[in-house]
Amino acid sequence: MRIGIDIRPLRDTMTGIGRYLIQMLRALSAKDVNNEYILFYNCFKGGTPRGIPDDSNFRLATFRWPNKLLTALWGFTEYPKVESFIGDIDVFHSPSFQVPPSSGSARVFTVYDLIPLTHPEWAIPSAVRHFKPRVRHYARRADLIVGISKATARDVVEYLKVPEEKVVTVYPGTTSLIRASEDKIRTAKERYNISGNYFLFVSRLDPRKNLTRLFKAFERSGLSTDFEFVVAGPKGWRMEEMLKTWNTVKCRDRIRRIDYVADDDLSALYSGASFFVYPSLVEGFGLPILEAMSVGCPVLTSNVSSMPEVAGDAVLYVDPYDIDSIADGLHRLASDSDLRQKLTLSGYERVRIFTWEKTAAEMIAIYERVHESFGKKTGIL
Repeated sequence: MRIGIDIRPLRDTMTGIGRYLIQMLRALSAKDVNNEYILFYNCFKGGTPRGIPDDSNFRLATFRWPNKLLTALWGFTEYPKVESFIGDIDVFHSPSFQVPPSSGSARVFTVYDLIPLTHPEWAIPSAVRHFKPRVRHYARRADLIVGISKATARDVVEYLKVPEEKVVTVYPGTTSLIRASEDKIRTAKERYNISGNYFLFVSRLDPRKNLTRLFKAFERSGLSTDFEFVVAGPKGWRMEEMLKTWNTVKCRDRIRRIDYVADDDLSALYSGASFFVYPSLVEGFGLPILEAMSVGCPVLTSNVSSMPEVAGDAVLYVDPYDIDSIADGLHRLASDSDLRQKLTLSGYERVRIFTWEKTAAEMIAIYERVHESFGKKTGIL
């Protein structure tokens, strides 16, 4: 097969979707030597994506269209066909937020979450403007939709009104962070001016990450005497309430903000943390949970959305809407070393379930399935 994959998300800062895409491509290159992959990349101002496979069956196809124009054309017209860019293909995979028109290839659409549709108040404004009104259109274009969790797959069926047989779940793998040495942990703490014990949050800062309640829970827990709270991640959107709370809690001087960090430092920050906190209100999957587990960092997370599906019995759950529940969870993890050790061990076991090798094998099977079934009279798998 000739399989096209949209890698335009790699234009941006490497956050969730970019990490997912790079890891999936690497896993496909390690698993599949038979099929040909054409990687569609459009970047008007130049630049090339980093970290993509250079195997003989992978080819990068780079174009210099204004991306806003291309997005608008593909969102509201049936032209240009994706084949006009990358040639004849059997399958086109859209692991981004858009499914382009095609002149005959089968189309696979990966959906990470439907937050712009289900919770527009928590979504990036540009996603609400474009994705929310067009996502049903893209779902109709696709021959098969991949949800990265069962929670996301259920939302696809419910909110996009597509038949269940058109939706499958394929879990991502872990990001394979390696536990840092004590020297690297010490160096990272010095670099970011962390002086003692700390617990960690990692993610882009936006309303659904629930930092407003988390700051209040930190204050209520009474842990600020013995712990710093390290918040690592790039700025997001609609941060006003979170920043206001940050500036008004009594423990504000014990909250340390770190911007986007490289993987080496990220591994050291996870490894050095007493525990990781992620009481998000909604997630398509929740990769930071597995990142923390992969280096033995105990995890506190939410009992809603996809988090229980991902974390199983390897974390401490809290009600993310209840500040007292979060505060109690913080206090339990801070004070109970046996619990932390138990979660570390169960986290190591849990993270083994989610491998990129398995993700790649399932995606290859999906490409084969949709290619074989495309063009049949039913049009639905």
